[in-house]
Amino acid sequence: MSAHADTTDAAVPPPLLRRVAIAIAIARYAIPLAVIPAIPFLIARGELALLVLLRPQKEFLLLAAAQLARTGSPSVALLLAAYVPLMIVAIWAFFIVGRIFRPALDAGEAPRWLTRILPAEQLDVGRRVIARRGPLIAVMGRMAALPPTIMAAAAGASDVNAPRYLAADLVGALGSFALMVGAGLVLGEAYDEYGIWITVAGVVVLVALIALITRWVRNEAARED
Repeated sequence: MSAHADTTDAAVPPPLLRRVAIAIAIARYAIPLAVIPAIPFLIARGELALLVLLRPQKEFLLLAAAQLARTGSPSVALLLAAYVPLMIVAIWAFFIVGRIFRPALDAGEAPRWLTRILPAEQLDVGRRVIARRGPLIAVMGRMAALPPTIMAAAAGASDVNAPRYLAADLVGALGSFALMVGAGLVLGEAYDEYGIWITVAGVVVLVALIALITRWVRNEAARED
């Protein structure tokens, strides 16, 4: 067991919170899938804040911030408001879901719908790295190209202290938001001033940084004790 573990904090949530968390987790899985056909339309219309709300991926946040730099909209405040529901509130619901179904996950008896949205192999990677690094991984995981839903559920299914982990996750989520928006603003301005190639170079550097963080997280999961 990790030095970061706190078994006294692993109690199952009350019934109402369980139902709400499960409903939010299912919605968090379904909404980004449902919006896929509309992505080209939303981008063509410049509805990038709405796209961030419905499918809050790093690349769409980056694109929205680049549009902000070039056109003055959407505002940072609007992007943050769009980012919070599915990237903070819904991710914390996955933490609760992991805590609810921890015994079933440990026994390999989780419901089929749960294994569909939380693939066992990915969940195992998350649990191993959380066992090694505790809440620190919440910050690094948000910066990496890893599904935050998986990391949150893995944390819930582990022995980490919930308030400490969720506080670290909040720091990571806001840090990731700031990184993507800041990079998007810089790249948007660079496109207007210096052209496409400087912008492409900036994107390559950003992707490389995210890839390095992702590799570190995966290496931590794979490292032998």
